[in-house]
Amino acid sequence: MGEKILGLVLTIVFGYITYRLYKNNSMKKGVRLGLTIFTSILTVSSLVGPYTESNSESSNKATDSSTVSKGDSHAFSKKASSNIEKEKEKESRSESKSDVEKEKKESKNKSAANSKSESQSESKLIESTKNKNEQKNFEKFQQDLGDAPSTTKGSITSANYDQTSETLKLTLSDEALDLQGAQLKEVVRAAWTAGNSLVDSDKPFPDDKQVVSIIIQDSAGNQLAHSSAFLHEFKYDADK
Repeated sequence: MGEKILGLVLTIVFGYITYRLYKNNSMKKGVRLGLTIFTSILTVSSLVGPYTESNSESSNKATDSSTVSKGDSHAFSKKASSNIEKEKEKESRSESKSDVEKEKKESKNKSAANSKSESQSESKLIESTKNKNEQKNFEKFQQDLGDAPSTTKGSITSANYDQTSETLKLTLSDEALDLQGAQLKEVVRAAWTAGNSLVDSDKPFPDDKQVVSIIIQDSAGNQLAHSSAFLHEFKYDADK
């Protein structure tokens, strides 16, 4: 702004000088014309110079501003691009982590399912093996009942299992029954004990083929002794 004022003042001064030279007739015409042209040039320069410089500065400032603006825009664009890349990388890591966790979860579920299936298969195998063994034990028990007369040297003539009443019935020989009193009781007890030993040596049996009671009887079917209802102890019927 100060340069413009100075230029205006100089323009007035040089303009005035030019005017005076133009009106001065005392000077030689050639000298006067030269000075007039020179002062005219100075007048024009004083008038135009500050505006030209101002416009140049404005242009330079605009150019600088544009350059700075472009630089800032480029830097902002570069920063924004960098942030986008970081976000993409972050999302990629997050998705990768999510996929890994998903695979681990699926693997864990699959492992648990396989473990459960194996456990169920193992349980079924154990149950099946148990049932087979119990059935074999009962078959062995039936065989031993058939061998009872020989293993007891004829004192027990027959041994039968009644599945309905879950009772083992042992029949004593008539010779053993010739005894009286305490001797007969001891023979009957020995038969009852032999029956229990026979059951204990062969069990466990299937659930539907249990031996709950043992009865000792004579050849006519008369009951001589039996197992008590709760404690399954020896009960001699003649003691009633």
